[in-house]
Amino acid sequence: MESRIKELQEKYWAGESSLAEEAELKAFFKKNPSMAPEGRYWNAVLKKQKETPDTAFKHPNTSSWRSKWSVAAAITVGLIAAILVIQDARNQSQFTVEDPKEAYEITRKALMMVSSGLNEGKTYSKEIANINKAQEKVTEDK
Repeated sequence: MESRIKELQEKYWAGESSLAEEAELKAFFKKNPSMAPEGRYWNAVLKKQKETPDTAFKHPNTSSWRSKWSVAAAITVGLIAAILVIQDARNQSQFTVEDPKEAYEITRKALMMVSSGLNEGKTYSKEIANINKAQEKVTEDK
């Protein structure tokens, strides 16, 4: 029996033992705790497995005031956003047009303004086309 335990110990410390062999070692040293220093090791392992910590781990750099401030900041941002949305909704009501003729006239004026800008672009594009033609003639003459 002693040689079997020595063999199991050597396999265990070499990292080659199976779970069944480790269980056999644990059982042996549980029955014979004072056999060797390894027996004290196994007793300590078994004792630690049964223990539960008294308190939960708390990271030393965390504090509760930080989380309270972040919650307060989130609430403040939410309230400000809600106020801005409500004010925007009130301001948009003054731009609504109920009369279809008035809406047509406003749309026509806006489209005419865009159209005049596009027409200006056409005149510039004609000038650019003339410049390109002149440049082509100059390069052909060379």
